[in-house]
Amino acid sequence: MSAARSTRGPRRARHRLGDEDGNALVEFVVLSAALLIPCLYLVLTLGNVQAAVFAADTISRDVARIHATESDPGLAAVRSARHAEMVLEDHGLSAEDVVVISCTHDPCATSGGTVTAQVRIPVPIPGLGPILGQDGPVTVGASHAVPVDRYRAGA
Repeated sequence: MSAARSTRGPRRARHRLGDEDGNALVEFVVLSAALLIPCLYLVLTLGNVQAAVFAADTISRDVARIHATESDPGLAAVRSARHAEMVLEDHGLSAEDVVVISCTHDPCATSGGTVTAQVRIPVPIPGLGPILGQDGPVTVGASHAVPVDRYRAGA
């Protein structure tokens, strides 16, 4: 009797272990979806933040250069606003007034002065706009200073 028990025990254990018909596939699909969805959301969020970083850097550098080289302050303001709007649109961000210009001399393009452009862009978080507001909890910033040419013509 003990010999019959010893052969039945391992057979039952093998039968129980081999009785998972397709459960591994279901578990894999469920776990993959549970891990894949948060990872995709993280990638989308980080993509939005990185796009805002690129936009802030580009806008600050170019707007400071526009104000340092353009002798007419009104034209410089129009050109820089149009450029900032275009860059924000290219990066999929809402076109807002995100630039603050400061100059050491008045007007900004006075020779020997320095023009500084500071940019702050609020980053929207996908899917959480109604909860957190359209601006989102993350704000990206950049600053760039450009010296005005000391020997510029007409200054």
